[in-house]
Amino acid sequence: MACKHCDHCEIEHHEHHKHEEKESKLDIILYIIAIVFLGLSFIPAFTNNRVIFILLAILLSGYELLFNGIKNILKLDFEEDTLMTIAVIAAFCLGEYVESCLVIILFRLGEFLEDRAVDKSNESIKEIVKIKADTANRVINDVIETVDVKEIKVGDTILIKPGEKIPVDCKVIYGETEIDSSSLTGESNPIYVSKETEILSGGINLTGAITCEVLKDIENSAASQIVDLVYEATNNKGKTEKFITRFSKIYTPIVIVIAVLIAIIPFIFKLDVKEWIMRALIFLVASCPCSLVISVPLSFFTGLGKISKKGMVIKGTKHIENLAGATVVAFDKTGTLTTGNMKIDKLESFNGYDKKMILSYMYSLELLSNHPIGTAIKNYSGEIEEKIVENYKEIAGHGLYGKIEEKEILFGNSKLLEQYEIILTDEIPQNAICLAVDKEVVGYITLTEEIRKESTNITNELKKIGIKKVIMLTGDNSKNAETIGKEVNVDEIKAGLLPQDKLLVIEELKKRNEKVIFVGDGINDSPVLASSNFGIAMGAGTNIASITADGILISNNISTLPSIIKTARRAMKVVKANIIFSLIIKAIVLTLGGFGIAPIWLAILADTGVTFLTVLNAVKNIK
Repeated sequence: MACKHCDHCEIEHHEHHKHEEKESKLDIILYIIAIVFLGLSFIPAFTNNRVIFILLAILLSGYELLFNGIKNILKLDFEEDTLMTIAVIAAFCLGEYVESCLVIILFRLGEFLEDRAVDKSNESIKEIVKIKADTANRVINDVIETVDVKEIKVGDTILIKPGEKIPVDCKVIYGETEIDSSSLTGESNPIYVSKETEILSGGINLTGAITCEVLKDIENSAASQIVDLVYEATNNKGKTEKFITRFSKIYTPIVIVIAVLIAIIPFIFKLDVKEWIMRALIFLVASCPCSLVISVPLSFFTGLGKISKKGMVIKGTKHIENLAGATVVAFDKTGTLTTGNMKIDKLESFNGYDKKMILSYMYSLELLSNHPIGTAIKNYSGEIEEKIVENYKEIAGHGLYGKIEEKEILFGNSKLLEQYEIILTDEIPQNAICLAVDKEVVGYITLTEEIRKESTNITNELKKIGIKKVIMLTGDNSKNAETIGKEVNVDEIKAGLLPQDKLLVIEELKKRNEKVIFVGDGINDSPVLASSNFGIAMGAGTNIASITADGILISNNISTLPSIIKTARRAMKVVKANIIFSLIIKAIVLTLGGFGIAPIWLAILADTGVTFLTVLNAVKNIK
């Protein structure tokens, strides 16, 4: 599955990107100059040369489009460029100079926005590659040598020091430590590993050196798979074919053929040539699709603007349709439905110690560690007395030890207490973090994740707007996932998932013709964000999550999601209404024009008047 030419691909991508960047800057300069020329055409001192200024604006902003359109006309290839070229040339020849210029300028603006979104997506490979290690410490006959990670083979022995990335998937054969695996699972709590524990690449070794046996080479390890999944999902994600493109392939050739037939009728039946050519001209004028090519993109741009005011940035108009059509919403847990911070769920004290005292002991020890538990203790009770700790040490994966006021203090899980031959009663939960003073348990806490306030009612609000199902996908264990899932009332919980597993869930939903929104915040979420119909990255999430997503929730407030979906739906309704209205009016005028009933002013009205009404509809009705 891994891309064996990643380095070469990255170099080529970088050079290609630099070339495209230069072209893009030139296009933007020409585009700005074109707008200046259009503006000059309205100044009284230049009105005598208005046509020249507008013609220059059209050529500067749309030279490439016009060239492709004319080439397509000669090839009888009726695509979007062909339709746009005919619209611009027809409007210009009929004296509608400003409209002709606006059509091409608005169209090019849409293209600029789309190109920027594509560029952002292409940067995903470059960013996500950072989770992969470049080197590894290979051990041969007790000699340690640092080598390129590509040289590591299955069965090799490697040493992973504290602070280093896990270079490949491997199994611990000596030592114990804690691993930060948030890049894979999204979970903030470190994972304790010891002999025989299998670990995945992409994590970071936190506390102790470990010697491991390599289970998979770099190409088949977890970090590389995540990189490749993002690459494939981003590049294979089908681009929704624009309505205008589909429409033009049918509409444009039909209109042109009918106009030509109308023009040759008098030569066949010996009728008034001038009258029938005028009919053909009126037919072509009325058929000019300016109302569509202006109002449709404007409706999308208006939708983007309204959505941005609600706290989300969407990368291009093409994504609005997928957002509007969503039937299922899937959430990551940590950092999305929860804040990612821990909080004390339960605090108990006994054997003569009050809660204030045991919190003081716990907090004093935690201040010397890197664990997030200290913050949870501090948040639980504002003022906590900090005590002097002596002989402090951290037992990896188990807990903390120290002496406070000449007393031997232990704070950790059941494995820590077992080491010091302290027996726990059945009354203490298995997930408890216990405090022992001089080998006597005097209290404990249990932790849970802090749920975002806006998460508690999000499922009900999404159901109100017609979302069929709300699910939670997480790398956390089933027990923690169910606790959070029940509190936020999701319909379905899937726990213990790696990025590949999350991707499979999304793909299965898509196979059932569901349109899936996925909301996540971590590197581990990036393949799913890229593959879902509409991926949303939390504003406080990782850079890679933001890059691979279709939208970024800058506000970090998921309670705005129902309102954002409703705005996208309104935008799509306006788009469809404008299309239907334009086609009905044009059908009527085309019919009248073909029979010689419609005068030229009515043909122009069918174009400019309908354009005005559809633009007004786009601006006024999207909220």
